[in-house]
Amino acid sequence: MSIPITCQDAGRQCQDILMHLLYSGGSETLLRSLIAQSIRNITEEYGACQGVRDALGLYVLPKQASLALLRAVFFVLLNQDSRMRAALCDKRFLPSLPVLCPHKACGLYDQLHNTVVVEWVKNELIDLLQFEESLKEAYLVS
Repeated sequence: MSIPITCQDAGRQCQDILMHLLYSGGSETLLRSLIAQSIRNITEEYGACQGVRDALGLYVLPKQASLALLRAVFFVLLNQDSRMRAALCDKRFLPSLPVLCPHKACGLYDQLHNTVVVEWVKNELIDLLQFEESLKEAYLVS
């Protein structure tokens, strides 16, 4: 499968933030940063409940966590973190990466919430790499 062109900038191909997170092998540092921010966002919004704080503690990953696991954790958190969803469309997390198109974001977030995450949670036969492929497919068709 080839990586699609999502925008053109003075004749050169560029990618948005989510394309970078899903397809770049060098996205570990950014993923870890976004996961930490998302945990903070969700804690601020729902942290009055001890159960939420306990559950979020499970999302703090060891240094040896695979890129697939980092991606899975980020997108599961993104599914619940409205502040992160908005930030991906408004804020540049890296100067070289454009923000996510709001139209594309809306389609992707709907797929995450209604299909991708739900199917993964409900079906224990879907492994981490299959979930990652579902995320990529949802990104491409959104």
